[in-house]
Amino acid sequence: MNLRFFSLKQTVFLAAALAISSTLCRADDPAPPKGFRAIFNGKDLTGWYGWNPHTTAKLTGEKLEESLKAQRAEFANHWRVENGELVNSGTGPYATTEDAFGDFELHIEYKTVAGADSGIYLRGMPQVQIWDNSQVFDPAKPDRRPYLGSGGLFNNTPKTLGRDPIMNVDKPFGQWNSFRIRQIGARTWVTLNTRLVVDGAVFENYPDKTLPFPATGPVMLQTHGGEIRWRNIYVRAIGADEAKTFLASNPLMPNPTEYDVAYGPHPKQVMHFWKAETDKPAPVLFYIHGGGWSGGGRLSGVPALLPTLLKAGISVASIEYRFIDEATADGVTPPVKGPLHDAARALQFLRSKAGEWNIDKTRIGASGGSAGACSSLWLAFHDDLADPKSEDPVARESSQLLFAAVNGAQTTLDPAQMREWTPNSRYGGHAFGFKGDTEKKLSQFDEFLAKRETILPWIAEYSPYALVTKDDPEVYLYYSTPPALGKEEKDPTHTSNFGVKLQEHCQATGVTCELFYPGAGDVKHATILDYVLAKLSGTPAN
Repeated sequence: MNLRFFSLKQTVFLAAALAISSTLCRADDPAPPKGFRAIFNGKDLTGWYGWNPHTTAKLTGEKLEESLKAQRAEFANHWRVENGELVNSGTGPYATTEDAFGDFELHIEYKTVAGADSGIYLRGMPQVQIWDNSQVFDPAKPDRRPYLGSGGLFNNTPKTLGRDPIMNVDKPFGQWNSFRIRQIGARTWVTLNTRLVVDGAVFENYPDKTLPFPATGPVMLQTHGGEIRWRNIYVRAIGADEAKTFLASNPLMPNPTEYDVAYGPHPKQVMHFWKAETDKPAPVLFYIHGGGWSGGGRLSGVPALLPTLLKAGISVASIEYRFIDEATADGVTPPVKGPLHDAARALQFLRSKAGEWNIDKTRIGASGGSAGACSSLWLAFHDDLADPKSEDPVARESSQLLFAAVNGAQTTLDPAQMREWTPNSRYGGHAFGFKGDTEKKLSQFDEFLAKRETILPWIAEYSPYALVTKDDPEVYLYYSTPPALGKEEKDPTHTSNFGVKLQEHCQATGVTCELFYPGAGDVKHATILDYVLAKLSGTPAN
């Protein structure tokens, strides 16, 4: 079993079970999935009491006892049960479980309002943060970053992994959000709306970070500034054997050597950098995350690569960039120019740090999945964007790569090619600003295809396939399913049809292109990691 958080079968089962419990059970009859138990009965406040630990932190003796007694009495004035939901108006003591928990898994759903600020305390410690993610960055409070989304361990030390979520996956106000939180020892995994946003970070003791994280303690639901509703609160105890096995399969990810270094003025133009311990200038893997240029976060895919690369003396840079909507808001035309040129700028910035970060400028390869793969290929095939005459030292640096090794890549942004290769293609129109027309029942891809002739210069500039020339670096393409050219695909966005056609084009042009999919012939490297190690260190993967 793959224990990287959950196996696919486990995830599907739990999601299905929870969906059934959310929609079919009576409000007063919680139905947790197998192995879980309900800690909120949907009827009343049984099993919960009121306590704000911050108000009692400095109290002792009789004053402490009086405060605790008063908060228990006050609890019902601020919390109520409506339609099976635990509701708080934004004030009063926190809802605290009578039970204490050690290693456990928590499922909980919440719905809140604009301006609210809440969280979930684990073992009595703050907190898995819940934000109003529509709030903008406040320079006066640089460590408060609600625009990054909910789920991070807010009271952890700033500029450490886990403090902020990996990605913003909050649902709009009025919709229910679902947390799945796993706590083993002091390490925490947080999944929000099925996406992993904290990947095994150490949950620090608050307020005294010199003390260990408590071994046991209650679950607490914070009240802070606005109505919040909770439902389907389920807990599963994690036994010692399961905990040991899980931790062994999920080693602690090191904090970046350089955290959130800005390569441009936009809040999304930042990178993490992990410096390999080596006496000589180190090669670098430059990582661009996927998500359709519309979602995702820079740690998606990195944990599986990072330990082996650092051990092999390969440094790693992973970037954030402007999404399509953010580029559009900045007036970038076409929108895809935003994330692509952000990637180029980040690469140039990385090279400008060669002396300070001990980087070998000549040995930088790119990787990423999906849209990040497309961006990597665009960098590999595009002419060098260096401007030797620029007054900006970063702009004078090269944007070229030694290679690109990518997963599930969209190799073309030409809708005609997509439709020819895979008839049910539906990806890419958003890159050029197409949104479709719901009233006319016109999809964004149909609009994309219909108006193709109007954007041919953009396709020529931003489609990786169109940019291939004989002097380009070699590329490696990984796909998880075999091709079916000319046929509809279950996942047309990540089909290996893209890889087959790019490989044909590269071979005809004189560019080395290795293609992996199940059953592919002439494969030298079974994984991206194998390929990267071979190109940057010559060391095979363990």
